Amino acid sequence: MRKKKFVEVQLPETDVAVKLEDVTKIYENGFANIFPAADNISLEIKKGEFVAIIGTSGSGKSTLMHMIAGVEKPTKGKVYISGCDIYELDDDSLSYFRCKEIGMVFQFFNLIPVINIEENIAYPLVASGRKPDFKKITEIMNSLGLNGKGSYLPNQLSGGQQQRVAIARLLAASPSLILADEPTGNLDSKNSKEVIGLLMKICKEERKTLVVITHDETIANCADRILRIEDGKIVSDQRKAVM
Repeated sequence: MRKKKFVEVQLPETDVAVKLEDVTKIYENGFANIFPAADNISLEIKKGEFVAIIGTSGSGKSTLMHMIAGVEKPTKGKVYISGCDIYELDDDSLSYFRCKEIGMVFQFFNLIPVINIEENIAYPLVASGRKPDFKKITEIMNSLGLNGKGSYLPNQLSGGQQQRVAIARLLAASPSLILADEPTGNLDSKNSKEVIGLLMKICKEERKTLVVITHDETIANCADRILRIEDGKIVSDQRKAVM
């Protein structure tokens, strides 16, 4: 098996966390018809911003997030994260960059079922060749109400606890950009409020950039900025008025 090379990417000084230039993603269906899931999108998100992305099902929200996350290359256009043109990186460098700079929270938690909670939290560090600080991981778990759960498997925790594990994984890896795709979709209202509160707290205290896909208007209204996507285009971009 080929050993991965962990190549550090030198990032320029910039206050822009995400920049898209004329990004388009085109798919073909089984009838050879083509349609754009993202249609010539240009966008800037500043460091420290909390941005909510809303839109109907099939509008292109998830495609947009996957391109920002470095997991789906656009058909054309450029995607910059912290000033780095991510799709110009080779596979190993992009994989390392994603593990170090980008953290993701999903609706279905995406925990590894066969390893315990402590190992799940440490995984992004191990995957990027970094040494986990298990004392810090224990402190993070305790701060999120996961005291004593390190040896548990994911299926031994509630949905709310599993989502807190996903957040603990983010905190341990300390990415500059946090992407959350319907992070409260499987949670009740109490746990939803707690999870969004935790993500907002991270964003504010550590100047992380937070981008959330959501159908929940309550969550969207907490954001600094709301982007509405329809038919692969940004149809509105609303910023919260500064009081």
